[in-house]
Amino acid sequence: MYHSTDVTSGKKSCIDTRQPPAYSACPSLLGEPMDLLTYKAFLVDLDGCLRYGRQPAPGAALLLQTLRRRGKSILVLTNTSSTGADELAKDLQSIGLDLSPSEIQTTFDAVGEYIRDRFGPANVLCIGTPALQERLRRDGHEVLPLSRYHEAKAVIVGRDQEFNIERMVAAAKAIDEGAAFIALNMDIRLPVEGGDYTAAAGPFVAAVSALAYQEPEVLGKPSPVFFELALRRLGAAPQEAVMIGDNVETDIRGGKAAGLFSILITDSNVKPTADRSQADLVVHNVAALLGYFDHRL
Repeated sequence: MYHSTDVTSGKKSCIDTRQPPAYSACPSLLGEPMDLLTYKAFLVDLDGCLRYGRQPAPGAALLLQTLRRRGKSILVLTNTSSTGADELAKDLQSIGLDLSPSEIQTTFDAVGEYIRDRFGPANVLCIGTPALQERLRRDGHEVLPLSRYHEAKAVIVGRDQEFNIERMVAAAKAIDEGAAFIALNMDIRLPVEGGDYTAAAGPFVAAVSALAYQEPEVLGKPSPVFFELALRRLGAAPQEAVMIGDNVETDIRGGKAAGLFSILITDSNVKPTADRSQADLVVHNVAALLGYFDHRL
């Protein structure tokens, strides 16, 4: 283990270069006194931290059990734009991760309220999944067909497995005519099973942005709005909370900007060239992170 220094801030971060320890390992025995249970609330990224595709991450279930046993607040903070907290909770329970919908915050669930707060019930052009379109309708908005792009008050872009040139052009033209351009997230890679990845929402957002010559508003991490909402839900001050994530640009940068102690998980390799020194603590995976908890009851 060694300490690195961020040359822009002079702040040191603790980087764990060991192999992931057994669950009973305690860094205080290895010269690094640290007990993460001194914090009140834990915000945890989902893909690349708690799960890989349909597989739970090593140590994820035990992490949740440890936090609950010690009375800590948990909130999964995910940029997913494909499904909401209710469906996610069912999926996670089916792979052994016991989380309720109230413990999950998604951009999928937040975007409808965000638009309503800005515009009221609105005409929107949605580049995303059918489930996202239906959620927007339930939140009181009209989801326009591509041919009515000129009526859009806002263009919403998430992960879209049916993305094509027609959708990209309609979105860009709506933005040209003054529609707000709202990206649910800018994540580039979505970690899946076996150390592999697929495209997240970022590449779709980038395509629309390039054609429209305009940068989007970003609703999810690292947006301060998304972190402020999370802290309000948990009733925690920034200095009482931890952010655990695998993406320096969203999880770590957003967490640090919000004033949270931020932990980087490197196993997903979501961006190999990322500057890891931005994190307060760097570990290989959740199993390794368990060594930083005092398990004495």
